[in-house]
Amino acid sequence: MPRGPNTKTKIERAALELFVAQGIMETRTRQIAEAVNISEGTIYRHFEGKDELARELFKRQHVSLAEAIEAAARAHTDINDQVRAIVDAYCAMADKDWLLFRYHQLSQHALLRYFSSDLPNPVTVVIEVVKAAMVRGELRSGDADLHAAMALGVVLQAVTFKSFGRLDGPLSAHKNIFTAAILAVLHSSPAKS
Repeated sequence: MPRGPNTKTKIERAALELFVAQGIMETRTRQIAEAVNISEGTIYRHFEGKDELARELFKRQHVSLAEAIEAAARAHTDINDQVRAIVDAYCAMADKDWLLFRYHQLSQHALLRYFSSDLPNPVTVVIEVVKAAMVRGELRSGDADLHAAMALGVVLQAVTFKSFGRLDGPLSAHKNIFTAAILAVLHSSPAKS
């Protein structure tokens, strides 16, 4: 099979399926090659190896997600509208490519350590949105990291449930519930003690 963007895309999709199904460590380049019907050497024409492939897929999604939710938040000046826009963007990304989104969620603990702290990060974006809302007086002052963690927990746990078959359908079907729950968490959070 010739080297080209189509081959690289096929390698990436096969790797994603295997990484999600059995884990990065358990996946062999031979399995990826077999899934695409190419020689194992063809993978090495596009990537240094399985680890680089896993990291590149993760990084691309991580940065895209951070940029999408940052743009969504930036389009609004009120925390209520920002939360709604962030949830919409987050759910849209999940629904657009659930396999890639699931891979990102399932592998973040293993892969985040390979990237510098200046890599655009969805968590950092949410923390900054919460801090700005506190400065504007829309949210009570407090620990922005804790507030962001509680807000993120609403959607992250739902993603975990969906990843393991406990939640059906597109994530966007639940965006109004996510938004209401996040706003309730943010507005009811006690002041810093």
